[in-house]
Amino acid sequence: MKPRVYLMILLLIIPAQASLFSPLSLFGIKPDLSLALIYIIGLLTGPTEGALAGMGLGLVQDVSSAGLIGLDGFTRGLFGLCAGALGGRVLNIASPSNIIFLTVFCLAEGIAISLYIQIFYGNVPFISMLFNLMIPQALYTGLLGTLMLRVIKDKNITAMLLRRSLQKE
Repeated sequence: MKPRVYLMILLLIIPAQASLFSPLSLFGIKPDLSLALIYIIGLLTGPTEGALAGMGLGLVQDVSSAGLIGLDGFTRGLFGLCAGALGGRVLNIASPSNIIFLTVFCLAEGIAISLYIQIFYGNVPFISMLFNLMIPQALYTGLLGTLMLRVIKDKNITAMLLRRSLQKE
């Protein structure tokens, strides 16, 4: 992707998530815009840029949320790497199976973070969180990411986002 697109994403991800997607809350569950963007970046650009974008967006979210610094950066970097590997070998931007992969990735990240918190900080109501928060949020994020991919495909935004060296491939 073009460097100015990455800069805009890094600067606007937190305000966009808080202001634009807060009204889209269903029963207190909001889609995760940054995970959907990392998935799209991984599909479009490959594993290296997907991992770097995931680490960057994760670190921005870590700093802005005053959470554990590096945990989101690590999990989202790994998520971007996997999305890029899938995009290069298995999936394409028009595949209807993107909703399944994005949902599974989102759920895996939620489970990994909750297990980390369980191990290092103690008593976490894992089963309750899994069914009341993680699964609905993963489904909602999968739907959001798939809709974003449809818009990108239908409006032909891909050419605007990719660098010329990536467009020739």
